[in-house]
Amino acid sequence: MSRRWPDVSRGEGIAAAIGLLALAACLLLGLHAPRDALLSYLFAWLFWLAPALGSVGLLMVHALTGGDWGLALRPALLAASRRLPLMALLLLPVLIGVAALFPWAGAQAADPSLEAQRWWLDVPFFIARAMVVCGVWLWLAHAMRRRLATPAAARFAAGGLVLYALTISIAAVDWVMSLVPRWHSTVLGILLGTAQLLAAAALAVCVSVAGRDKVSGGWTSRLLNDLGSLLMVLVLAWGYLAFMDYLTAWIADLPAETVWYLPRMKTGWRWLGAFLALFHLALPFAVLLSRQAKQRVAWLAGVALWLFVAQVGYVAWLVLPGLRGHALAWSDPLAWIGIGGLWWLGYGAQRRAALEAST
Repeated sequence: MSRRWPDVSRGEGIAAAIGLLALAACLLLGLHAPRDALLSYLFAWLFWLAPALGSVGLLMVHALTGGDWGLALRPALLAASRRLPLMALLLLPVLIGVAALFPWAGAQAADPSLEAQRWWLDVPFFIARAMVVCGVWLWLAHAMRRRLATPAAARFAAGGLVLYALTISIAAVDWVMSLVPRWHSTVLGILLGTAQLLAAAALAVCVSVAGRDKVSGGWTSRLLNDLGSLLMVLVLAWGYLAFMDYLTAWIADLPAETVWYLPRMKTGWRWLGAFLALFHLALPFAVLLSRQAKQRVAWLAGVALWLFVAQVGYVAWLVLPGLRGHALAWSDPLAWIGIGGLWWLGYGAQRRAALEAST
């Protein structure tokens, strides 16, 4: 019997149509400023990759740890994990425009100071790594979905999380760190992975709690508290890693370290850094410390939505300042809306199908 594709709502179809129009407008802008448009596209792609790939990570974490939180979020996590084939396909413009986007493949291709990195910063090798990494992610998502609720899930998740950490580290080096090829960070991979888990958890908590998905035993105060605690732990882990990365760079005071932070601390981008410290770390963490706030549906859904939206600022902080002195370009929101519109197509339908299958 063939698997029935879930019905797509009218709203999802409209979102996809708007997304296609936005991407077309971004492409037109790219004809005049290809690097700016591709940088915007990479920023938007990394943002929407986060809930898809982070959901696979959370499914594996739950397979190892158990708990009602994972069962409550499972339909949303499964639906988000099914966005990965789309995200792999949407990486093609970045791979095609490598020479226009990445300095080591374009303007700095003959820079002798990068000679020691040539074995890694090589265009064919870069494209091959991207294909392998995306292939591993697709396999992890498919294999994890097949093993859910089976004794093999925990064994697979143990090795799967190791592969997840390894591949996200490679992706962080290639798609973020190499935008500033003289900069090096040993924590960037795990930092990006933690941010992805946070984005996936925030989206899943928001849609599940706000939609009052059917769960065994109902939305009890204990379950809501567990979901709030999950968000709090991920916020704290992300904030700790980000601060320690900055602290070690400040203590070392080496050109290879400061080249990353100078455009982020000495230009208008510093206001984005202040926003992230206050409103993506301090304020959500303070709210989530309150048991009363975590046990109220409106508060918990609101904080989760805020954390998901605030990830836009964090991904922009990672990607944009290294190659752009000014703050924003018109292509930034167009690329974000474009990829986001396509991402939502089928998400709600697949979440509803997962809900029906779990009841």
